[in-house]
Amino acid sequence: MEIAKDRVALISGKADEICDAVGVRLSKAGAKIAIFGSDQAKTDACASKIKAVGGDAASITGDPAKADDVRKAVDEVLETFGGIHILINNADDPSGSGIGDLAYDDWKKSFSANLDPLFLLCHEVIPRMREKQYGRVINIGSIDYLGWPGKVNYSAAKSAVFGFTRSLALEMAKDNITVNTVVKGDVVYSGLSEEDAEKLAASLPVKKAGKPEDIAYAVNFFASDISKYVTGQTLFVCGGKSMHFSMSI
Repeated sequence: MEIAKDRVALISGKADEICDAVGVRLSKAGAKIAIFGSDQAKTDACASKIKAVGGDAASITGDPAKADDVRKAVDEVLETFGGIHILINNADDPSGSGIGDLAYDDWKKSFSANLDPLFLLCHEVIPRMREKQYGRVINIGSIDYLGWPGKVNYSAAKSAVFGFTRSLALEMAKDNITVNTVVKGDVVYSGLSEEDAEKLAASLPVKKAGKPEDIAYAVNFFASDISKYVTGQTLFVCGGKSMHFSMSI
């Protein structure tokens, strides 16, 4: 079902397996995909996977945390595809330290890596969406915002995504632009051993681990007009971990 037919989606940030899954899923829904990230080999690989299923994709290399690179990337997408209807912010730097070992520069670096791309992409893309009176913004959050020993900086940075999403959603509601967050839980990546995958599954209420495709389905929902009456919301795709965590404290 092509619920995103003739739409253009810009996926920015980490060109990982979630980016691959989201790109492929949106492509199958009819969207044209632009992948923007700092690792050219990974953005190229993601674009190739989309093309392999018959999709239309472009790979753009640059730093999503640098304003000049973001402007150039947005201009390239507009020149290539003629517009941007869907923005997916997938910036993610999970490196962290305990409070005693965390240098102030590393604290600032974590916030810059996880939040600057969010601001810069929205700052550049949303004016184009307002011109067309249409847009879908999906911010990828992390279940680690709930708190994790040794990751005080990462948890704090990811917590900020929710306030950003809700405030922007209120600001953009009158312009037919929805802004929502998909919180990714623990998912099984290709490099994870079978033993670790089993341990992960056993730790979750649903007793099975998620896959990148599970995140992609949630993003697909928010990217389409099926969700046109939903904005400022957070969808946890975590196998019940958010509830399990709240019961354990």
